[in-house]
Amino acid sequence: MQVIDLAAYAGEDRIISSIEMRQSFKKKDHQLTIKGKIPSLDSFLDGFVPGELIAISGITKNGKTLFSQTLTKNFYESQVFSLWFTYELPARQFLSCFPDMPLLYLPKTLKTANMDWVEERIRESFLKYATRVVFIDHLHYLFDMARARNVSLEIGTVVRRLKTIAVKNELIIFLMCHTTKPGKDVDNMGFEGIRDSSVVAQESDVVLMVQRKPELGSDVARLGIEFSRRTGVMKQEVWLQKIGGYLRETTKRDEAEPQKKKNYFD
Repeated sequence: MQVIDLAAYAGEDRIISSIEMRQSFKKKDHQLTIKGKIPSLDSFLDGFVPGELIAISGITKNGKTLFSQTLTKNFYESQVFSLWFTYELPARQFLSCFPDMPLLYLPKTLKTANMDWVEERIRESFLKYATRVVFIDHLHYLFDMARARNVSLEIGTVVRRLKTIAVKNELIIFLMCHTTKPGKDVDNMGFEGIRDSSVVAQESDVVLMVQRKPELGSDVARLGIEFSRRTGVMKQEVWLQKIGGYLRETTKRDEAEPQKKKNYFD
């Protein structure tokens, strides 16, 4: 067994002071903040920063994908490029949902239940195209549910690895998650409604819940900010309306103007 002189050890995992650590942060541009261009959301979260894992959840057809596409377009306008793993929709259908398709990146073909492959594609996209943001739609495609002996443990392993990838590569990862079957209190569904919510919430930096509000119009949705570890914000809401194919903030809930045309949120 090799004896290491720890007093002289200078490896990458050596112990350093808080001063040296802070200086290394400055060199690596950890202060980069990306705005979503949804004013209240940016205010509550103080934007998005590298290393964060953001969980987006809500009942099916309530706007998770549309909200994520809106962020993708808004990031692109700031010259921040996104990588998408769109398991829920075929690539042709997914791209057709953009009224004016921004530049984004995605694998030519997808592999399910293979986290090594996902991490490799994330690294490839960053090295080739400088993508700083990753969207994954959705969590349950990242492991084999049929073979999972304990789904909660599988989800915990996947979510924890995504968080590690975000930190190690200084990326922002948005992870879409399904909810459990909605109960009677569907209007107040929080992160507890996410399938295997405790595991997802424990590993995520931010949890967002998207919910359509048909009583206010077919184009109106509520974005619930369940929590943000970095800013300490909890249980806040932002009201959104679909305009021109994307979601935009309405300053007050009663200002949402219903549209008569048929619209699709997911």
